[in-house]
Amino acid sequence: MLNTLLEFYIEHQWLALPLAMLSAVGVGILWMGWLSLMLTAFGQRRWLWGFAILLLPVPASPCFALRHPTLNPWANRLVLWGLLLALPILMLTGWWGWLALTQAAPAA
Repeated sequence: MLNTLLEFYIEHQWLALPLAMLSAVGVGILWMGWLSLMLTAFGQRRWLWGFAILLLPVPASPCFALRHPTLNPWANRLVLWGLLLALPILMLTGWWGWLALTQAAPAA
């Protein structure tokens, strides 16, 4: 399975490399947003949200950003734009992984 995934990345570098670079920028923006939202949550004494963002940043950050849009609108935009930029490579990797899992195993 891993060999199939790596072969696909190597054969389609024209697609994988630009998406990987775009996603790296998205992950960097997400980290900035996660840190800002976590500090905002702890600063507002919303302890449950702060620990949720600390432990599960991917699902908790957008939920906090959408639930409390006025607390830190700058960080909310960072999280949402970071997710948007990081999404293509995550979806492509999931699709390629699904393809690798559904392919028949080679005969030994």
